[in-house]
Amino acid sequence: MFKAIGRNEEMEDREFDMMFPKAIQAESEFHFTPIKIAKLAAEYLADSKETKILDIGSGAGKFCMIGSVCTDAFFVGVEQRIHLNSLATQISRKYELTNLQFIHANITAISFTDFHAFYFFNSFHEQINISGRMDDSQAWSKKLYEEYSLYVKTELDKMPAGTKLVTYFSYLDEVPDTYELQYSYEDSKLKMWRKKS
Repeated sequence: MFKAIGRNEEMEDREFDMMFPKAIQAESEFHFTPIKIAKLAAEYLADSKETKILDIGSGAGKFCMIGSVCTDAFFVGVEQRIHLNSLATQISRKYELTNLQFIHANITAISFTDFHAFYFFNSFHEQINISGRMDDSQAWSKKLYEEYSLYVKTELDKMPAGTKLVTYFSYLDEVPDTYELQYSYEDSKLKMWRKKS
């Protein structure tokens, strides 16, 4: 499966998502990055094999897994739901994916200066939208949405010029003014940024 993606062979998301338990598969359409988007984002972010990319709110790890077979960069997913983090780790080990790692933590415990590039698929949206929640394990809180968004924005603003960021389905509350839009795809849902010099 992963070899096919790495060789740029076409694969449907439904086929890919069958590796997840049925309850997780049901969340894929709304909460997991589609293969096409993951490949575009990973290829933009991955400048070299030394590039370390942080997926902010990695869920079951789909973006990191796809990125790890499409590029030579190193992907790190941070996720605060322990069951999703454990699942991502288990699947990546099963398929012997080596250039990735999954961390169980809240985003506010992560120092962005340990990374070179960033991927953000509106991880905090469920804090303000009850109908779009994956489960009830996280509190619904506009205050948390604002706190997490501000943390990401502040950390991104500390990064050096040239730092790359990709956002997907984002309100852009986490994007500092110091980042300049480079490309936009999928009716502006997918945006690729670079920090200004």
